[in-house]
Amino acid sequence: MAINMTVEQVLDIEDVLVSDDNPARNDGTFDYERCARLHNYLVAYAWMARHGRETPDLVALAEEKTNRDANRELLDPSLNCFLDMIYDPQPGLFYWIVGLAMEPCDETFCLEDNDLEDEGKARFIIIYDTTPDLGSHCLGVVYDQQLHRASFPLTIGASESVEPVDERGEFWFPLETILTHWIFLIRLGKVVAGLPECDSKHRSQLGLWSWLPYCDAQVDNTVSTINRYLVAVESRMPADSVLPINRTRTLFTDTELDAASVPQDCFIRSVLTRINSPRFKFIAPGLEVPHDKEAFARRQNFTRFSYEEGTIPAVLIFAASGRTGLGRTINFNLELRGLFFRYIPDEDLPISIGAPVFTGLYSEPTSRIYPDTEEAGFRLLLPYMLRPNIGDVDGARMSDGQLVRTGSFAELFQHGWFHPFGGDQRSQRMERLFERWTELIERGVWTVGEEGVEGGIEKFRDADNGNGAWEDYWIPPDW
Repeated sequence: MAINMTVEQVLDIEDVLVSDDNPARNDGTFDYERCARLHNYLVAYAWMARHGRETPDLVALAEEKTNRDANRELLDPSLNCFLDMIYDPQPGLFYWIVGLAMEPCDETFCLEDNDLEDEGKARFIIIYDTTPDLGSHCLGVVYDQQLHRASFPLTIGASESVEPVDERGEFWFPLETILTHWIFLIRLGKVVAGLPECDSKHRSQLGLWSWLPYCDAQVDNTVSTINRYLVAVESRMPADSVLPINRTRTLFTDTELDAASVPQDCFIRSVLTRINSPRFKFIAPGLEVPHDKEAFARRQNFTRFSYEEGTIPAVLIFAASGRTGLGRTINFNLELRGLFFRYIPDEDLPISIGAPVFTGLYSEPTSRIYPDTEEAGFRLLLPYMLRPNIGDVDGARMSDGQLVRTGSFAELFQHGWFHPFGGDQRSQRMERLFERWTELIERGVWTVGEEGVEGGIEKFRDADNGNGAWEDYWIPPDW
C-alpha cells in the first residue's frame, strides 16, 4: 500500500488519529491499516524535517530497506500485513525511538504463557526499539501478539511495570493509541524535529528530535485549567465572602516575581503572570494563595542560589499554612536533596541536611539539557510523611500504580517511574493536578467555605487512610 500512496494520503491522517470520537479498536484484533498510516506519517514527517522539505519524497522513502529481514514466521499474519504496508524509517523515527526492530522478546517476559507457541509464533515482539542514547538494557515498543496490545517500556527493567500482563492491562494499548500520542506530542510542540544539533543548555536532543522542557501550548493549557479551577471554587463560596480583587488582575506581575528571584523565560513565570488572582485565601486544603507578595518572596527556599545555565529552580507557589510565621516547614533530607538538587554534587549543595524548608506546592526543578524533563510539572511537598510505616501494604499510589515510597514527603499525585507513551522519570504535569483538584471540588470530596477550600493540610492524609480514598489523590496515567 505504501508505495502506491500519494503525498496527500500519507500526510492526511485526521481520520485515523485516536480520539474520544474516534476510539482505538477494541475487539482483540490488530488494526494494521490504521497503524500503517500513522507509522507512515511519522516516517514522512521525520524525512521532511531531516531534509528541510515541506513534502516527502515517496520514491526515496520506498527505497529505504532497513528491516526486511525480520523473521516473519514468528509474526502474526496481521503484523506481517503491517510490515507490507509501511515505509522503513531511517534511524530516528521519534524522540525515544531508533526505528523498526521486529525482534522477539519472549525471554524478557519469561513468566508469561505463550498460547501461540504451537503455531511457531513468538508472543512478544519489539516493533520499535529504544535509542541506546538513553542507556543500556534498552527495550522499546513491545507488541503482544496474543492480546494484540502494545506497551512501551524503555528498558528491560521497566518491563516490570507492565507485567504480569493480565494484572497491568491499563498499560497495554492498541498500537494506534501509542502512535497517536507521539503525533500529539509533535503537534503540541513538546517534541520537535529538525532543530540544529548543538550543545544547547535549554533542551534535550537525541539525533533529529528534541524534547522541550515546556512549550507554549502547555502554558496556555495550564493557565486555562487553573482558571477553570478558580471558577469552580469561587462559584461555591458565599457571595459576600469573595475577596475584593479585580477579576482581570493576574496573580503576579513580573516585578513581583523578580523580587522573589524567579528566573526569566521559564514555565512557572509564564503561568503565574497569566492566571487570574484567586479571590479567596485557600486554593486547596491548607495551601494559601500568595496574596502577600513580600511573604511569597521570603518563602523561596531555592530561587536565590546560583545555578548553571539551563537549570530552573523550584518555586514555592502555594505554601502550607502555619499557625505562626510564614508557613509549615520540614527538615531538608535526602529525598529533597534528590528532588531539588538532583544534578548538583554534594560538595556544592547550598542547603545543609536538616535545614528548614517550607512546604506546599512547588513548580518542578529542571535541568533542561537532561532527557525526560518536565518544567511544566510540580511537586507537592507535605509537612509529614506518606506511608510512614515500612510494613504498610496500602496507601497513596502514583499514576503507574506503584505505592509511594515509604516515608516520602513529595510523591503524592506524581506519575511514578513508568510513562506508558515514553519516558520514565519526569514529574506529573501541573495541568493534570488542577484537573484532578477540579474533580475533587465538583464531586464534593473537597468542600468550599468562606475562605476557599476547606480542611487543613492534614486533609491530604486521606490518601493514606487505607479505605480506598487513595483513588481521590491519584491521577490516571498519561504522557
